[in-house]
Amino acid sequence: MLELLKNKKLYLHLGYISVSGIVLLMITIFSLKSFTRHGESISVPNFTGLFYSELENQPEYDKFVFTINDSIYDPTKERGSIVEQDPMPEALVKEGRHVYLTVISMNPEMIKMPNLVDLSYRNASSIVETYGLIIKKLNYVPDIAKNAIVAQRYRGKPIAPGSLILKGSGIELDLGLGNDKSLVNVPMLIGLTRREAIKILHLSSLNLGEEHFEIGDDTSSVRIYRQSPNYSITPNVNMGQAIDFWYKSNKNFDFEQYLNTLKSNPEGATSEEPDLPTNP
Repeated sequence: MLELLKNKKLYLHLGYISVSGIVLLMITIFSLKSFTRHGESISVPNFTGLFYSELENQPEYDKFVFTINDSIYDPTKERGSIVEQDPMPEALVKEGRHVYLTVISMNPEMIKMPNLVDLSYRNASSIVETYGLIIKKLNYVPDIAKNAIVAQRYRGKPIAPGSLILKGSGIELDLGLGNDKSLVNVPMLIGLTRREAIKILHLSSLNLGEEHFEIGDDTSSVRIYRQSPNYSITPNVNMGQAIDFWYKSNKNFDFEQYLNTLKSNPEGATSEEPDLPTNP
């Protein structure tokens, strides 16, 4: 055993083995880093609003693999445009990452018109939303069943349950006035988005009237800064009354300050346009 420990060739071979092992380990680590692009990442651009066909013609997008994950119908957006993506914009990913897209379908979906007659407005509105339809207008007609659906219309004409209709279409509903023409109050809608306001209008037995937008405003960011008739806590308008809206973009208008101002001047929303605060 002592002679073995004194053998220089043994130490020489052990040295060779150790050096070889270290070299192989370094080569393996370097190869793995190169293969996985360790430490290298790229930021995902914002693809929403673009068309899928545009992605194929842009060299800077060659670092991604695109997959259409879902297709939906929305009449308010351009067909073929991208509305959602995964990963989200600005996420850091490796080159070659799959990006899953949701696009607006090219062909609108047809659905069967539901039967809303005899339902209350609240029940009918829930069904309409489920079917992907839009309530454009409420017509109040003489009928003993107050706020119950008397008839359903599409483009001004009655539409029978089961009739094929484009998903996303706007429909009209006739509702009963009850035994008398009840007055309703106008809710406070200042500061709300268009969609929020319309929902509250219909729940309040009112309709959307004329709409006024500022030139150049991004309509996706606008909120109501003025309404007519003005809001009131006592019933003062007929059921079915149309309420007009004026909009401003919340990107350049301080709605919080404006709402605080209106609390001390509740008539200000429909008087001549007040001094409006703008964001710095």
